[in-house]
This record gives sequence, C-alpha cells and structure tokens, in this order.
Amino acid sequence: AASTSMMAMDLQYFLGAGVERGDADFKGTINAPSIGYTESESFSDDALSLKLKLGVILDKTHRISLSHVNYGIEDGGDFRIILGNYDYLIPLNEDFRFFAGVHLGNANYEEDSDLKMSGLAYGVQVGAIYDITKNVEFELGLAYSKYNVDKTINWTDSGVNYNAKIELEDSTSMSAGINYKF
Repeated sequence: AASTSMMAMDLQYFLGAGVERGDADFKGTINAPSIGYTESESFSDDALSLKLKLGVILDKTHRISLSHVNYGIEDGGDFRIILGNYDYLIPLNEDFRFFAGVHLGNANYEEDSDLKMSGLAYGVQVGAIYDITKNVEFELGLAYSKYNVDKTINWTDSGVNYNAKIELEDSTSMSAGINYKF
C-alpha cells in the first residue's frame, strides 16, 4: 500500500543556489568567582554567504529540503549551518506561492583554532516563490533560528581561576535564490 501511494504522489525534485545575509547574536560572560568578578557582553555579527539547497516537492504543497550555508565572519571565524527544512506551500495563482515552515539541523562555529563549538539549530521560515519558467523559480525568504551552541573556557591567571562562556543565541537571515526543478 505504501509503495502504491508513493507512486501516486506527485514528486518534483529541485536544486537551488542563492545568497543569504545573516545576523547572528552572541553572548559572552567572564567569571572569576574567587574575587567576585563577573562581566557579560552581547554582540552581533552579520555576513553574506552562498546558500545551496537540495529537495523534493510533494503534491505541490509540501516541500522537504536540505540546505547549507557557510558564513565567513570578519574576525576570522567560520559559521556553517546545515538544516533540514519543511515548508508548506500556499499557492496564490499558477506562478506565485507563499511558504511557511520549520527547520532543524546543526550549526558549527570556529574562530581561528582557539574556539570551536557546535550544536543544535532550529527555527522557522517564511517566503515567496515565483515560477519564472516551468522548471526555474525565484525564491525570496526570511528565517529566524535559535541555537544550542556554546563553549566554556577555563584558565588561571596570577593565581585566580577564570571561566568564560560564549553562546550563539539566535540569528535572523534573508535569502534570495534560483531553484531548478527536475
């Protein structure tokens, strides 16, 4: 029965490429409990990257894809995100659709060789798709992501024990690209 229903399902595969501009928010905290010292700072970093996407459209209303983005951060950092995405497609007419969906995956941040951290990335996205031709479509999207990505570093300086925690909290991104449907 499952085999028959998969054959009856309308599947359309696609490859996509585009650009994504992201703005990530970080939080850093330094503690020295023995001397009562604590300092926290929040900062953000934005970058532009190539976005690659591979997926399938099911019955013209559901889209499942895998996406990859690799941001080069100004301070020598590298921020890679690989996500599994699900989108519900809302047709307005034959050539134009809105979409809303969720994503889940892995985020990996490296800064020089000193700081490496990775963890879970999850969030939501919305956007619009316009069919340029039968097989080529233009996509514009916005996404919000939360992260479970942090790193704690411990050291001793002049006999005082310090610890620092760096967290990647969240990010917003905007993307535009072209998808080719097979």
